Amino acid sequence: MKRNFPTLKYSSKMTNVECFICKGIFSIINEIAHKIFETINFQEKYSYRSFTIGTSLPYYMFDKEDYIRSLFKLKDIEDIKTSFNFEIRNKFKFLSKKNLNLKNPDIKINLFISDNNEYSITILSRSLFLLGRYTKKKFMAQREKNDLKSCPFDAHDQKILKKQSIETIIQKTLSNYIRSDRIVFTWYGSEDDNSQVLGKGRLFMIQLINPRNRTIKINKVFTNNGISFKIIENKDFIENVKRNFRIKNKIFIKASNPINKIHLTKLMKLNNSIIRYCYKSKIIYKKIYYIRFKKLDPFHLIINIECDSGLFLRQFIEGRNFIEPNISSVLSNQCECLKFDIMNISIS
Repeated sequence: MKRNFPTLKYSSKMTNVECFICKGIFSIINEIAHKIFETINFQEKYSYRSFTIGTSLPYYMFDKEDYIRSLFKLKDIEDIKTSFNFEIRNKFKFLSKKNLNLKNPDIKINLFISDNNEYSITILSRSLFLLGRYTKKKFMAQREKNDLKSCPFDAHDQKILKKQSIETIIQKTLSNYIRSDRIVFTWYGSEDDNSQVLGKGRLFMIQLINPRNRTIKINKVFTNNGISFKIIENKDFIENVKRNFRIKNKIFIKASNPINKIHLTKLMKLNNSIIRYCYKSKIIYKKIYYIRFKKLDPFHLIINIECDSGLFLRQFIEGRNFIEPNISSVLSNQCECLKFDIMNISIS
């Protein structure tokens, strides 16, 4: 009430009178600020440099305030929510010694006040984005896969067994360094489960949802179960930039018929060529920068190729769907892609 009548004098006898509008919510601001400070710094242990606090007040407070202002024709006075936010933010700023940032804070604190002035607090820190690279020398899936297998104790029951993947290894490793509610992966390309990824490794981006701390050692190599990865950049926001990659692949091929040495020379025509194929009703164009080959025996061949990322290598080798040119048609010999390894990935 005092906010709406700032020029009036109040006696000491009125200090303990419950406010008609807010029922005394301003009298427990100090208690609320200390509770927020304790939750953030000692219970959840957030690492942060800036904050903001937003408040949700009961509707009856706004209705009563509108009634008083209409009754006494009061104007140009800040409303109860603005005043409460100002008080609680300043109190928490004093306790935490952190900066108030309304636009892009490290943590957002939401305060919910009920009709009987009970309160609850939710805290959400700004997402953290980590750019990394991984290599793998062990055959393993890139992403999580769920396999349904019969339970040995009951033929009618089934249980989901999650196979270990690059994703689960990275997630488990980073969880020991940065606590967060969730980790979301963005992959820059993919590979077969039975392919190796060598050289500098494949790029990946992860988003940490509600991270408790915001730092991790850059270029520290983590190794686990044949997988090595490192974080090369720590970002507070994700860049809306399309990244183009060139990939060096080593492909193992089996031919249906004996390979003709004369036909092998035709492969050299694929150097600096453009490959066309159809994907989701669209024609996609990818470039072959160079191609080299080595004949192992009449039926087996190794091809080393550098190309744009996104080229479907099995389709390029076997030519079973629309893709031209392709290895099988160039050799006039139906070929099978046995496996391929990624030797290096670079940004073009």
